Amino acid sequence: MPNNRFAQFRSPIQGRLVQLEQVPDPVFAGKIMGEGFAIEPQTGDVTAPFNATVTSLMEDTRHAVGLTAEDGTEVLIHFGIDTVKLGGAGFVSLVAQGDEVKAGQLLLQIDLEQIRDKVPSLVSPVVFTNLPEGVGVTVEEGRTVKAGDVGFFSVK
Repeated sequence: MPNNRFAQFRSPIQGRLVQLEQVPDPVFAGKIMGEGFAIEPQTGDVTAPFNATVTSLMEDTRHAVGLTAEDGTEVLIHFGIDTVKLGGAGFVSLVAQGDEVKAGQLLLQIDLEQIRDKVPSLVSPVVFTNLPEGVGVTVEEGRTVKAGDVGFFSVK
């Protein structure tokens, strides 16, 4: 799979890159949802990584958002681990399911201080849910990215 499909994919969160296998959740670490990477967030802002349609949004909990790009690429951004159990406390959604969003647009705002001690981890998986079988994603573990950065992962 050519990496150019992902060349303009922007980091949706500012923070430290983590390999998906290192996420402290067996569903994400086992890549059951798909291939990707994770980010240990430094801020609570989540932005659109590309022009897309919001195809899923957990309306009650606001802890995850699914996007579909114009080229059909699907991504799930899941903020933190077990954050669904917070019932939306500390999460604000600035979009709704069905909205068209532009790359860099603010999607979610999370109060890190409010949720930090209530969940096992703030590490946030970013998963491509429709990559072909056998395609992998790698990042430079520990590298810090800013929201909007490009070229920080590879797809093979």
